[in-house]
Amino acid sequence: MIIIMYIFIALLTTAIIYGCMKPLAMVPLPVLWADACVSGIVLSILLFLLYEIVKYTRFATLPFKQQVVNYTALAILFVFFWLGADLLALYTLFPQEEWIGLLPISTTRIVLSLLVYVSAILFYNNIYKSNVQSSDENADEFFIAEDDNIENHVTEEIKPNEELERVAVKNGQRIEVIPVSNIIYIQAEGDYVMIYSDKGKFLKEQTMKSFESLLPSTKFVRVHRSSIVNVDFIAQIELYNKQSQLLKLKDGSQVRISMNGYRLLKQTLGL
Repeated sequence: MIIIMYIFIALLTTAIIYGCMKPLAMVPLPVLWADACVSGIVLSILLFLLYEIVKYTRFATLPFKQQVVNYTALAILFVFFWLGADLLALYTLFPQEEWIGLLPISTTRIVLSLLVYVSAILFYNNIYKSNVQSSDENADEFFIAEDDNIENHVTEEIKPNEELERVAVKNGQRIEVIPVSNIIYIQAEGDYVMIYSDKGKFLKEQTMKSFESLLPSTKFVRVHRSSIVNVDFIAQIELYNKQSQLLKLKDGSQVRISMNGYRLLKQTLGL
């Protein structure tokens, strides 16, 4: 199914490039067709690679400045390889005087490739977020065996009788030390967790189960299988019905609550 989709993308791109370039470029038809076909094939390959990059590199979980740097570098590579591969193919297949007429419209093609890149990134990020949310909704309500299955990925030894006072996280080339009292909430991110604090958000390779066992139980409540919240940062609890509750935090974030999580939260808050 995926192969068919990328073949369709290649064919569609070929038709669009041919239709757009024909009135703009004064080149022979064989050159125009070759240009369109190569563009379609290269684009389908680049979109496949781009999806794999978005899927496995988790750019969306990085600090904003790092996201800008990474996405900008990726955009430059995307444009370079798409246009570069096309020009290389034309250089190999035809004399220069036959395809040189395509160069004056290079700016238009760069703008087009950037628009395609931005659209693809937004689309793939939405797919990634939808998959994460769907995974959460289809999982058991609370405390399920998934944490046990990923225990191999824990990088720090769990000491159940010892409460955590601070968390060390990598931030680029630096290591940030976050006092536990400054953690607003923790969100599951696959085999990682995203720590939200007053310093920003940081990705750490550690399980929710380990954090749950180490954080002070009087301050931190696992309100959902994918969320642990610092009660000091709770601003409001919205109750829609028995199956749907929502926490609003002081930093403006919103966190879903499961039924078991709501019961634990009431016990901790003394409600």
